[in-house]
Amino acid sequence: MAKVTVKVFGVYRVDSGVKEYTAEADVVNDVFTSLNYLSKVPDSNINFNNAAIFLNNKKCGSGRTKLKDGDEVWVMSPAGGG
Repeated sequence: MAKVTVKVFGVYRVDSGVKEYTAEADVVNDVFTSLNYLSKVPDSNINFNNAAIFLNNKKCGSGRTKLKDGDEVWVMSPAGGG
């Protein structure tokens, strides 16, 4: 398992109360287990399909993307406008 830094932004940061943490994960999808566990929202269900995910400053296209030690994963709430 890789040791990665996870940073949370936007509404997900406000709602979950999580700003940043270190996770051990093999693939991007693995970080959501710990994020939902750490969240102050009961039954939190943040996942790859309902968030904007960046890996090392680049848009991540798949939750199955392999992680390496030192990677940085950004979890952002989806943006909307009108």
